Amino acid sequence: RRSTMGVRGLQGFVARVCPDACQTVDLRQMAEKHRIDHPDSPPVIVVDAMSCVRRWYTPESWVCGGQWREYLAILEDFINAFMAAGIKLVFYFDGVVEEKKRDEWIKRRMKNTEEIARLFQFIKTHRKQPGREMFVLPSALPTFTRYALKSLGQKTVCTLQEADFEVAAYGLQHNCIGILGQDSDYLIYNTCPYFSIENLHLDRLVTVMYSREVLCRVLGISLTHLPLFACLLGNDVVPESMLEGFWHKCLTSSPHRNNSYNRRTNILLSVANYISKIPCSYSSLKHLEEILPLGSDNTLLCRGVNSYLLPGQQSPWIPPNVTNCQMLSLQQQSVLCQDKEIFQRCSSPLIIFAALWTDSQQVKVLPVLGTPELDTAFQVGSHQSGVDRENPLPCPAGPTALDGPQGSVGYERTLQVKLLIQQHLKALLSSALNPFSIQPVFVVRVAPAQVQDLVLSPVEIDEVCTGPPLKPVQIPLDGSFPSCMSVAPHSLVSPADVPREHSVPPSTVLETVHMNPPGVTDAVLWSRDDPVEKSSGGELGPIFLQRNSIESRMSGVPLSPVFYLAKEQHIQSENYSIFNILSHGEIECSNSLEDDYDTEIPGQALIYRPARQHIYSILLESGKGGTCPLVKEWFVYFGNPLKQPDLIQPVQPSVTGGTPNLKTLWLAKGPDVEKQRYSTFLACFHLQDEMEELQALEAPVAGFCCLLAYLMMQVSSLSLEDLNAFLALILCLKGKSAAQLTGLQLAQVDSRGVHLGAVLIRGLTTLLMANSACGFPFRMDDLMPWAVFDGKLFQEKYQQSHQGCSMEELLEGNESLYTPFQNLKSLICKVCMAKNRTIQSR
Repeated sequence: RRSTMGVRGLQGFVARVCPDACQTVDLRQMAEKHRIDHPDSPPVIVVDAMSCVRRWYTPESWVCGGQWREYLAILEDFINAFMAAGIKLVFYFDGVVEEKKRDEWIKRRMKNTEEIARLFQFIKTHRKQPGREMFVLPSALPTFTRYALKSLGQKTVCTLQEADFEVAAYGLQHNCIGILGQDSDYLIYNTCPYFSIENLHLDRLVTVMYSREVLCRVLGISLTHLPLFACLLGNDVVPESMLEGFWHKCLTSSPHRNNSYNRRTNILLSVANYISKIPCSYSSLKHLEEILPLGSDNTLLCRGVNSYLLPGQQSPWIPPNVTNCQMLSLQQQSVLCQDKEIFQRCSSPLIIFAALWTDSQQVKVLPVLGTPELDTAFQVGSHQSGVDRENPLPCPAGPTALDGPQGSVGYERTLQVKLLIQQHLKALLSSALNPFSIQPVFVVRVAPAQVQDLVLSPVEIDEVCTGPPLKPVQIPLDGSFPSCMSVAPHSLVSPADVPREHSVPPSTVLETVHMNPPGVTDAVLWSRDDPVEKSSGGELGPIFLQRNSIESRMSGVPLSPVFYLAKEQHIQSENYSIFNILSHGEIECSNSLEDDYDTEIPGQALIYRPARQHIYSILLESGKGGTCPLVKEWFVYFGNPLKQPDLIQPVQPSVTGGTPNLKTLWLAKGPDVEKQRYSTFLACFHLQDEMEELQALEAPVAGFCCLLAYLMMQVSSLSLEDLNAFLALILCLKGKSAAQLTGLQLAQVDSRGVHLGAVLIRGLTTLLMANSACGFPFRMDDLMPWAVFDGKLFQEKYQQSHQGCSMEELLEGNESLYTPFQNLKSLICKVCMAKNRTIQSR
C-alpha cells in the first residue's frame, strides 16, 4: 500500500457522518450518459491501482508466494467487466517513494515486519494459512500487477512520483467519468467523480461515489476550502505533529463538538468550522502560517494547498504569482505529457519558444503562437557545414512527417512538434523551465529576420544540451513572458524529449549532441551560479537530478538518449527500477514474506545484492574509470533499522571483452549485440560461462534456471530437496491451467517453503532489473511469475521432495519430463561445482 492514503480519518468520517455523500451509482448508466454527452470520446475511468491491489487479490491462498495464474485470470475478468460496458480503464502505479514520505514508508515497513513475524508464528504453530484478518500482500504483488495489466493490453502508467496527483489530473484533463480507488485525497482534489473500489460490485458495475459537494455542505465550507481543510488536518506536506495546538484551539471554540463522536471526528468538524469563519484569501493563509508552529519553513501551508491544485486551477488562498511561477512537480509533468492523446486532442494554441541571439550574448525569448489546425514542421539542421553528423533527430513515422528540401545541406530530418498548452500559460512555462521535464520543449535558434516567418517556415532547431540543476527564470506576476533575458555564456536549456506519439525504435532514438558549433553559445532558459566547465573532449559535465549524496560522485554520467529512453520506459511500465537508479541513485524494496528467525536463509535483500551490484555497474558504467557513485538502497531485511539507506558500491560483472556501454546494450542492433545483451545478463548472476546451454532452453525455463543456479550458489543451506522441488515446479507448471491450480488443495503449509517462495519471487524482480539494464535479452513476459511459479504447486513439490518422494512422484508420472528434469539438475549442479559449491541432501 501507499505510505498514506489521504487525510487520516476523512474516509471514515464521510461514511459515518455524511452518509448522503456516499451515493450508490451504476457505472454502466454513467458511461451511457457520457457517450450521449460526448459522442466523440469513450467513457474512461482512471484507476489508482495501488489502492486496488489488495481488493484485486482474491485467491484463497496468499502465503505460499502467490497464485499468479489465478490472479491474472481475476484481473482479466475485472477488465472484461468494464469492457463489456464500453468503459476504458487507465491504470496508474506509484513509481517511487517521495523523500517527504520516507519516514512514513519506514514506519509502515516496521509495522509490516511485525505483522509478518506474527504470520510465521501462526504458520509454525498451526501448519496452515491464517484467516484473511492476517492477510499480507504476496511479495512484489504491486510490481507484477503492473506487468500483468500491461500484458492484458491495458494502458498502465508508472509515475515519476506518487500517483494521486497524476490520477486526479488525468481524470480532469481527459474528462474521465471518474477515479476508481480508495484514497480520501480524491475528495480534496477538484477533479472528476471519485468511485470506491471497496464498494464495487463487479457483476453489476455498481459502487459508491463520494460527493465532494455533499461533504462541503455538511462541513459548512466550499470546494475552494478543501485543500486548506486537508492541510489543517495533516497531510503529506503538513505533519500532524505541528497541528495539535491548533486543533485544541478549534475544539475549545467549536459549537459543533459532539461527545458521541470520537476525537478525530470532532477535530474534522471544528477545523471546518474555523475555516468557514475566515476570509478566503492569501492573507488569511499567511496569518495561519504565523500562528502555527511551522518551524523554519513558514511556507508549508502555501505549498500544501498548492499541491492540490491541478494544471490550470487557481486558488484564492494562493496569489496568482505563486501558481503562475511554480515549477511543475515531477508528478505534474508526466500527467501533462506522457499520453499522446493529450497532444492529439488539445484544443489550445501551439506555442514554440524562439530564442534570438545577439552580439552581446544576450538572448530574447518570446512565445510564437500557432493554431490547433497548424502542424508546425521544423527542419532539423546539423550545424555541420556539409559534414554529416551521426544519429540526427529521428523522423516521426506516418504521413505527417515532412521531408526537408531536396539537396539542401544540413537538413536531414523533420520533426512535427506539438506542445500541450493548458488553460493558463503557466503549465507550458513551468515545463519549459524544468530541467527534468518530459514535456517536449524545443528552443529554436533563429535570426531576428526570420521571426515573422517562424511558424510558417522551416527553421533550425538548436542542439539541446543538459547540465547540473539550474535556477528557474522568474515569470512576471501578470503571466506574460519576459521580453528579454540576460544570461552568462555556457548556461543551459532544459532537456527536450521526443513526444510519445513520435517515439521510435531504440536503435533510432534521439542522440543528444554535447558539442557546440563554433561561435554558438548554449541556449538559455535556465541560469547557473557556477558555469559548467568543458572537458577536454568538449562535452558538458554530468547532470544530477537531485542534490543528494550520489550527486557529487556521479562524474562522467551525462544525460544521454538512454536516460530519456529509461524515463519513457519507466512511465510506460516497460522497465523495472532503472530510471530510479539513473535519476536518483536510489532504490527501495518493501517487505517480503520472510521468516526472520530462520537464520539459515539470509534476507532476500542480501541474497540478491551481489547481482544488483553488477546491475548498478552496468547502469552507471563504472568501468569507464574514475570513482563510481554509490547507490542508496532502502531494503527491508532482518537487523536493518532503516535509519538510513545502505550505500552500495557497484561491482563490474565479468564480461568477456568488458561490459558494453548502455548505448550499445539499449540502442544497437545485430546478432553480435544480441549476444552481448545475453552474456551481460548472465554475468550479473555469474553464469556467463553457461550461455550456450541456457540459450538452448525455452526462455522462461532459461530465466528460471538462471535464478535457481544463482540461488543455489548464494545460499549454502539450500539442499538437493529444495533444488528438486523448484525444478519439479517449473516443469509441472507448464501444462496447468489457472482453474487446475485453483483446485489444488494443501493438507498443510510449511513455513520454510513459504519463505523460499517469497525469496524466489523477489529473485524474479531481480531478473527484471537485470533484463531492463541489459537491453532486454529476454521478453519481460518470459520472466513473470505466472510463467514460472505457483505458490500452492511449489508448496506441494517442496513437501513431497522433503518427504523423500521419488522423481516420478514429483513429476506426477509424466515420463516426458524425466529427461528435462535430469538435464536441468545436472546443469545447475555443474554450475555450482564450478564455484566449489556442492549441493547436498538435508
